[in-house]
Amino acid sequence: MNEKASVSKELNAKHAKVLEGLLKLPENRECADCRSKGPRWASINLGIFICMQCSGIHRSLGVHISKVRSTTLDTWLPEQVSFMQMVGNVKSNDYWEAELPPHFDRNPTEKFIQSK
Repeated sequence: MNEKASVSKELNAKHAKVLEGLLKLPENRECADCRSKGPRWASINLGIFICMQCSGIHRSLGVHISKVRSTTLDTWLPEQVSFMQMVGNVKSNDYWEAELPPHFDRNPTEKFIQSK
């Protein structure tokens, strides 16, 4: 079934407001990977907000690893929004970065994301 067909305009507008609120939280104001300000993309299965550059890296990993959506351009399903509310950048990075050595170099960004 087409995801856009299953979400009304009203529900989509509600989701957009929820996502905008999540992006205003201190823990989500920076990209989960490179820490650039103002992320507008998300990995909906990892529960993180990411910048445009990192979204391209996530897309190159394949949808079996990271499913990327725009927070402003794409239609979101209720369960996707709920998952983002439950996880967010801090919880996700606490999990995915737990095995990395302290002060692991984030550059180049692609290597850092793959290491996570």
